Amino acid sequence: MIERPYGGCRKCLLGVRRLSRMKLATSSPEGQREGVLTAATSVGGHIIGWADDWEVSGATDPMTRPKLGPWLRDERGPYDGLVAAAVRVESGANSG
Repeated sequence: MIERPYGGCRKCLLGVRRLSRMKLATSSPEGQREGVLTAATSVGGHIIGWADDWEVSGATDPMTRPKLGPWLRDERGPYDGLVAAAVRVESGANSG
């Protein structure tokens, strides 16, 4: 099972997802979820929880993000690492 509680196996990972605008189809929550699960599986790990910060700017200090911050400040319990999907941001300028 790829999602299960913390078990002390040293491969208990926190899934991290963020979008500054929910309408960005290229980095959808579902697409990010699949990327995170794939990455966790590739290292033999599993997801113990999700830190989903929607409508949060990438410029926001991770320690102050509503969902990720408590994990980073050791307020949510143990975990062995973070897994986040790579999100590509297009500038809108034509490189053409």
